[in-house]
Amino acid sequence: MQIELQSLIPAAIFSNSGNVLLAVILLLSIVVALSGVVNLYSRKPVWQKITTGMIIAISLLFIGGFLWISWFHWQIYRNLPLELPENLMGWVNRQLENMNRSSSYGMPLYDPANPPRYKIPLWIENEKYYFWFMCYAIMALIVHLRLQNHRFRAFLHLFLAVQVAILYFWVNPFIEPLSKFFNEIGPWYAAEQSVMHKAGYFMRLYPKMIFYYNAEYMWFHPPLLFISYGSITIIFITSVFMLFKRDLLLEKIGYQYAKLGFFMLTLGMLLGYPWALKAWGSNWWWDPKICSSLIMWAVFSTYLHTRLYANKKSMWYFTSILGIICFFAMIFTFLTSFYFPGEHTFQ
Repeated sequence: MQIELQSLIPAAIFSNSGNVLLAVILLLSIVVALSGVVNLYSRKPVWQKITTGMIIAISLLFIGGFLWISWFHWQIYRNLPLELPENLMGWVNRQLENMNRSSSYGMPLYDPANPPRYKIPLWIENEKYYFWFMCYAIMALIVHLRLQNHRFRAFLHLFLAVQVAILYFWVNPFIEPLSKFFNEIGPWYAAEQSVMHKAGYFMRLYPKMIFYYNAEYMWFHPPLLFISYGSITIIFITSVFMLFKRDLLLEKIGYQYAKLGFFMLTLGMLLGYPWALKAWGSNWWWDPKICSSLIMWAVFSTYLHTRLYANKKSMWYFTSILGIICFFAMIFTFLTSFYFPGEHTFQ
């Protein structure tokens, strides 16, 4: 982060405290993983009370870290307005008026009394992984408390430990917080810029602020999808166990999370539709992420419909296999954002 920004945003405090919190979560998850391995091969439950306490602690720490991320975003909102020099305001507003005439979706004119500010959602860049894994941690805790099967609990714990390890070592949101965002806006706060350079940079930053960072859909579309991803992970674990043991409570829990996940996925996709039209125009339909999401939705829908015939011969196992396919369809859909060029591409 540039020196000018470091004087405006308490990034070092946020980063250092966040890394400590995540390290504590990692240490607890390592113990939980060891318990999971032991219980996976043990005929009787081991360390269940201790593990329950640690799962509760991990979930609470995740929530605490999410509140810490919220505080950091509030600092960005307060301290990083796009303030224009007075001699540029008229020129910028004339440019915005010209752009609005040729666009279906206009941008607000610059108001010197209320300069535009970044209202950044809490699930961009690496923060999206934090929110996704936090949702799973809370769901895993709820299922852990509902189901006493120690081997099933072990699988929940191992998945949680893997997610925490990924978060800590590969996608830590606290090491370089919002690095892409700060790289974008850094030159705006650089000293000794010419007036026209400042004006041109504003015209590059402002549209992305309006249609991406401050887009109202950004507050609903991504988090609904990540909640559905957490639910699909629970479905996957229950489906794997359903292949080996016919447990009605297990099937009931999987179906409950399937309904939650399908509702969140469907609502999230529907809310993404008007945003896609607004931000990308008519070309949004052929984005690889959208096409793969529709395939995942179709598989998920098929999984739910098989529940209507759960009592028929072999349908129990067919439903389980579909639940497993749902999980891998979700992974494939997420990876399309990295390996297939399109509007959703992260690279």
